[in-house]
Amino acid sequence: MEMATTVSADKTKPRVKAHDYLFLPIIEILPHSVKPNHISALRFCLTLPLILLMWQHFYKIAGALFLIAALLDAIDGSLARLRDQETKLGAFLDPTADKAVNFAVFLGFLFYVSADYYLYCIIPIIIIDLTLFQVALFKYLVKEILPKNHWLCQNLIITQTGANNWGKAKMVTQVIVLSFLLLFDPETSFAIHEKYVFLPNKLTLLHISFPLLIACIILGTNSLIGHLRVIKFNGS
Repeated sequence: MEMATTVSADKTKPRVKAHDYLFLPIIEILPHSVKPNHISALRFCLTLPLILLMWQHFYKIAGALFLIAALLDAIDGSLARLRDQETKLGAFLDPTADKAVNFAVFLGFLFYVSADYYLYCIIPIIIIDLTLFQVALFKYLVKEILPKNHWLCQNLIITQTGANNWGKAKMVTQVIVLSFLLLFDPETSFAIHEKYVFLPNKLTLLHISFPLLIACIILGTNSLIGHLRVIKFNGS
């Protein structure tokens, strides 16, 4: 009853989002000793099993584990808002854990899919994610770690450290495309062209995923631009 009372009181908080209450049954059974940052740390720990599973070609198991990581990503954000446990460290850890999990899966596909146009998509995505991580780490160090008298703190103004809307849209798109590529053989042709004659023969998941991967590149680029724009020199 105490948990229900706490969550009910949190409904008045503007930061709580409507979809947070979808995870309320799960959150209610979690002990209060479990913090959102613990869940983010758990997602970091899933990266190595994902790489090993893909290395051994257990793609469907890796796909199930990837979906669990995506579910944990949704839960830790809702948990932070419903229990009023949002922290500045969590604002850095949450999107960073996303990038780590996605990086592990994309890295596995580099050694699996031979289609050149697919490789030309995931390599830029990996580069963008690595750059986003470096920028996020830099902003967190300046705002939260370095002493206030450090020359970086005195000469830079950073107005945002968490994920932006472009990055959130990129994350959702990546979850969709990676889930399909893991759970289904990306080289196997779909028979849907037999039902829909206007579709090309031997339509594969690689063909379907290609525009989604292009979207990830565009969204990731805009996310990176957004993160750089919130870094300003003092007085500029």
